[in-house]
Amino acid sequence: MKTFIELIGNTPLIKVEELPAKIYAKLEGFNPGGSIKDRTGLRMIETAEKNGTLKKGDTLIEVTSGNTGIAMAMVAAAKGYNIKVITTSNTAQGKVKMIEKFGGEVIFDDRLRQEIIPEIKERIANGENLVYLNQYENEENVLAHYDGTGKEIIEQIEAEEQQIDFFVAGIGTGGTITGIARKLKEKYPNVKIIGVVPQVGHEIIEGIKSIKEGFVPPVMDEKLIDEMYELTEEQSLVGRDYLASSKGILVGPSSGASMYVALEIANKNPGSVIVTVFPDRGERYI
Repeated sequence: MKTFIELIGNTPLIKVEELPAKIYAKLEGFNPGGSIKDRTGLRMIETAEKNGTLKKGDTLIEVTSGNTGIAMAMVAAAKGYNIKVITTSNTAQGKVKMIEKFGGEVIFDDRLRQEIIPEIKERIANGENLVYLNQYENEENVLAHYDGTGKEIIEQIEAEEQQIDFFVAGIGTGGTITGIARKLKEKYPNVKIIGVVPQVGHEIIEGIKSIKEGFVPPVMDEKLIDEMYELTEEQSLVGRDYLASSKGILVGPSSGASMYVALEIANKNPGSVIVTVFPDRGERYI
């Protein structure tokens, strides 16, 4: 019998569209904590346990737009750790409440990540008893998707007797797109990797960030990305609402952004096979 956190991963891949191109989506909302970040949180914590960085009774601290905070708070609760989650004041209240229900302390800070991260490192260097796994710099963030999500996508798409022409994913920490792209390009050298980010000057699409704001996460390998689409928040919500009203799939705005781009690529490349990732469920944004 599996424990709760052992249910993380092995999420379904579904066909969302048939024409003008086939669009498949990995439904990461099926993870126990409701998002793809369950994979990242579990991998980072278990690696830290193995290498002795993290011990019973320790307090974790993490900077996140919400989903990693939920994932890490869930795993921390199951394993007996305390956690402090730093997020912005515009993070969906559903996410905040989930972190708190798992026993996490939520700290709101609207500064840029590049301001907050060095401060956390300095606090730890000065002796504060915190463990910072740092999803923006932790290679386990990438490996969670190289060994897990990407491998699963290949197995699932081959079960459909298909190959992949395009892979579309939003960019937050860069771990998801880097890990999956690395795995897919080993199998399909000609696959085009498409990154999705918000347009500069528009409201942030929750869960994804513009790398033009001055912070490129160290775990992200930009060389793997063939093309970047920049969307407005409104376009992401068009994609999200289309999935809810036309497909019965309730997802968050970052999933809507990926769907919007996948549909654009489908219209430009009829007959192709496009795979994307829906990182979470939509209830937490309502």
